[in-house]
Amino acid sequence: MRKDLIVPGEQEEKHSAIPQEARARVVTEQFTPLEERIAKEQPHMLESLLKLKESMGVEEFDKYINCLQSLRRNETTVMLVTDKQVHRTNIEAKYIPHIEKAFNVNFVRVVAI
Repeated sequence: MRKDLIVPGEQEEKHSAIPQEARARVVTEQFTPLEERIAKEQPHMLESLLKLKESMGVEEFDKYINCLQSLRRNETTVMLVTDKQVHRTNIEAKYIPHIEKAFNVNFVRVVAI
């Protein structure tokens, strides 16, 4: 075994100074709809998001916007992050004018990850 490669064993981890909760390797969190996250984390954007919901219609809003990974805004731009390429395509094809008007911006960027 290489001397410069040290892998801690179970016993070493038990006696670590770092609490068990902080040593967690993977954390899973249930997905929360965008509207709920915005209301909680960025309440200043909620009014614009609700305008967008009204403009698009509830069904389309839930299908394309409420499932977004992230929505960020600066003075002139809104960036939407989705996990589906087809949603990116549909948002760009149908809803850019709605987003620009609701958020009062000049540019919308949609990214699929």
